[in-house]
Amino acid sequence: MVRVPLWIEMNGLRVLVVGGGGVGSRRAAWFLKAGAEVRVLSLEFRDELVAEAARNPKLSLIKLDASDEKQVEEHVKWADIVVIATDNPVVNEIAWRLARRHRKLVNDATNADRTMIVVPYIGEVYNGGLKIAVTSEGLTGVAARHARDKIIECLESDTELRTLFEVMWRVKKVLKSLVAEAKKRIPVYFEVEDELMRHRDVLKRGDLEAAASIAAEVLAKVAGRSVGEIREALLSLRQR
Repeated sequence: MVRVPLWIEMNGLRVLVVGGGGVGSRRAAWFLKAGAEVRVLSLEFRDELVAEAARNPKLSLIKLDASDEKQVEEHVKWADIVVIATDNPVVNEIAWRLARRHRKLVNDATNADRTMIVVPYIGEVYNGGLKIAVTSEGLTGVAARHARDKIIECLESDTELRTLFEVMWRVKKVLKSLVAEAKKRIPVYFEVEDELMRHRDVLKRGDLEAAASIAAEVLAKVAGRSVGEIREALLSLRQR
């Protein structure tokens, strides 16, 4: 099985979680935080899930026996994504079969080999501007979590990369305002990158103003503007 890593906008999507235990509750909270509408099917629910449902209209708790295939099917039809998270193999198989029948995406927390959606360990650096996700695809979550933490530590301590990030997102924003056609912008990005790589000492010491000046010289030639004007535009931007 080949899985493709994607970042998906969850706002407006519907997620059905079969199982109200620890794993099901965490998955429900995770998708809810991402903006999805979530339903949880279970005979029992954790206190934190009940409390969240009382204050969040996007979360619905449906008390039913998930081994009742007919009842479960109606909820599967409603969903875009089905999460399987019970310790009952019979229930898990019913949920899996129904989700596949109705061509739903499946996150099977009980079977890493057949899950379609993998929930990774996620993190972010540079004020949330750069996001990472790490998974072992079910081999070892402990090691994957430690890998995530080490990657974050490495990226946060890399002054050169941080400065490159800070100047290049500004370059992208300013260049979009100067050059409408994407195919004309792409070679300019690479030219800016090449110039910055020729002045890596600037990046390594974290000199954003000097890096912006280097980038501005390239953009000024393309746009027919002054270097000072472009440099000021780059440095005036604030990350969203």
